Amino acid sequence: MSVPPIMDEAKFERDRLELFRAHGFEGQSRWLADASLGIRTYAIARGESRCPTLLVHGGIADASVWYRMAGHLAGPVVIVDRPGHGLTTGIDYTGLDYRQHAVAWMKGVVDALGVEQVDLVGNSMGGYFSAVFALAHPERVRRVVLAGAPAGADRELPAFLRMWGRPIIGHLISAMMRGTKTPADMRKRVFASMCAHPERISDEALHVKLAAGTRPGWHPMVRSMIRAVSDLGGWRPALSIREAMTELAAPTLFAWGDKDSFAPPRSGEELAARMPAARVEVLADAGHLPQLDQPEALATCINRFLAGAADRPLHAVAGGAS
Repeated sequence: MSVPPIMDEAKFERDRLELFRAHGFEGQSRWLADASLGIRTYAIARGESRCPTLLVHGGIADASVWYRMAGHLAGPVVIVDRPGHGLTTGIDYTGLDYRQHAVAWMKGVVDALGVEQVDLVGNSMGGYFSAVFALAHPERVRRVVLAGAPAGADRELPAFLRMWGRPIIGHLISAMMRGTKTPADMRKRVFASMCAHPERISDEALHVKLAAGTRPGWHPMVRSMIRAVSDLGGWRPALSIREAMTELAAPTLFAWGDKDSFAPPRSGEELAARMPAARVEVLADAGHLPQLDQPEALATCINRFLAGAADRPLHAVAGGAS
């Protein structure tokens, strides 16, 4: 199976839906329109609810990053592509107020779902989007799960991400990524630094990820996003949400891999101790993308938390071979 030079959107949609179905998630395509932003958000949805679980992926991913875990979640689930990723309307982050955009897009998604409240599950940049929305619109969020170190809670970022947004070298990184043609290359160049077990990601999933990277405009969008949120030192201090999160009222679960390359679990433990209703579960043998390393363990944590089991200790350990 070869990756086309330009994304075939219809094929991408079919392949991704089949990837989820093959792993126990029977989702359907759904489009969520926001006229005020001019964005049509693509979602893979299962079931209907007055309070669905909304999954928001990280910075350079798309909805497929949840393929191993989604089938283990209870109840109605909506998995979105963030702007510029997957099949959602493209965007250039140059000159945008990034936090304001994140809040506005999230509100548009929730409004388009026609619900008053959602449970949020965000990974990495999706954690940032989830947290800032919950801070801005607490009445719309029942509970928050931050899977992996949430963007904006720590200044540190991996060097390759900081460099990707810089002039010249950022174009070189994009050229290297465009030259990534096989699942083996993708595991080595992208997922080896983000997962404890990149070998657990199927070739089929990596073909979907490779196809997502052939979307016209994806590389300039990524560079504009990274420039918007980071400088050479890491996450921009002006966009830090660490102090703001101490006011996050919604019950919050940090599900943090013990091998997260972005920040160690103690960062979440220190932050959770200062929040009104937060706790941490450390996922054993998992990296920054615990939904790929330990999908069943993460889903168990999420299901228990969203069901309202809040009587567990602040720090628990979960995980194991998957």
